[in-house]
Amino acid sequence: MFGLLSNTRHAVLGLASLVVVQTQLFAQAEPPVVEAVKRAETAQSPEDQKAEQLAKIKQAAEKWLATDQTSEAMMAKTVFTVLDDPKVGLAWLGKQLPAIDKAPNTPRSKGLRTLCTQATLEFLRRTGKADMVFVGQYNDLLLVQPFASEFLFQLLLETPDWYPFTFRVRLVPAVRDLQLRLPAVERVDGIVQLIKNEQESEGLRNALAAMMAQWGRPEHADAVIKRLRAATMEGDGEDRVDATLVLADYYNLLRDYKNAARAHRTAQALAKGANVELRPIAWYSAACVHALHGNVERGLEALERCARMHASPDLDRSVRLERSLFEKDPEIALLREDKRFAVLLKLAFGDEKKDQPQKDGR
Repeated sequence: MFGLLSNTRHAVLGLASLVVVQTQLFAQAEPPVVEAVKRAETAQSPEDQKAEQLAKIKQAAEKWLATDQTSEAMMAKTVFTVLDDPKVGLAWLGKQLPAIDKAPNTPRSKGLRTLCTQATLEFLRRTGKADMVFVGQYNDLLLVQPFASEFLFQLLLETPDWYPFTFRVRLVPAVRDLQLRLPAVERVDGIVQLIKNEQESEGLRNALAAMMAQWGRPEHADAVIKRLRAATMEGDGEDRVDATLVLADYYNLLRDYKNAARAHRTAQALAKGANVELRPIAWYSAACVHALHGNVERGLEALERCARMHASPDLDRSVRLERSLFEKDPEIALLREDKRFAVLLKLAFGDEKKDQPQKDGR
């Protein structure tokens, strides 16, 4: 619709790393009372904050649009300003989209298209780096519809040379959040071709199969489930545990939380019988699917197992989770409402917040 990939210079511009140099200024501390008074005097209402942020976005964007639009550094700075508050920035961009349709070949429209393209790519990059993965994670891109869906489908099905093929799997969660119904026939056919292409990565093919199931076409995901179930019957005890956890993860990807929870319970039983110790992420994942399925008791039981492992000073740092998962992950929001959650949070991390690297190990 917007000729997204027709202009190579605009498509490639800004793909260099967005480097933001942050300078921290330290001032002499004020007495607590004086500092509190100053904060109260300078506090802004949410409406004033939003208006101020919108003004900054407009100023940065208009400054970019008034140039020849060739500076990558200025492009990066503009995108950073737009995404400083994604809801405000993307909403402003979304309101500019009709102008692109009306006059697609003007310098301003080309600049707006570039802004939309680079803001979408940077939003994908930032969101993909987050520790948490949940349904609705890419909903802010709804503010730049239909641009976002058109752009993502083109990256997925008509991948340009400048976009790494290995990154396509990262597009799938965003497409699933934006495209809730079965898309046009030609797009469905393109996705099916990718699923059937054995030269494509298993991760991409399985993710696309889950997306098709979301759209009411479960046959490809059913074939994946059949393969994963067969794998749970092969190998020794540890192999079967790992395969069952993979099955649980795929049920979770399908948003079939009932079967995901059942697979986690099976993995736990297998692990106990084979004397295999599950890692914290396995217990945390079980807590997530139990919570999503509405089972608070089983969710808290699994989270307690995770918390007790974290409480051990002997737990390897590489398999520890971030405190922010417990505090902010939407998938366990139901568990946070229970008064017992605070006890588990303290058990796992203590009173102070500590930065601990997360590794996706079971």
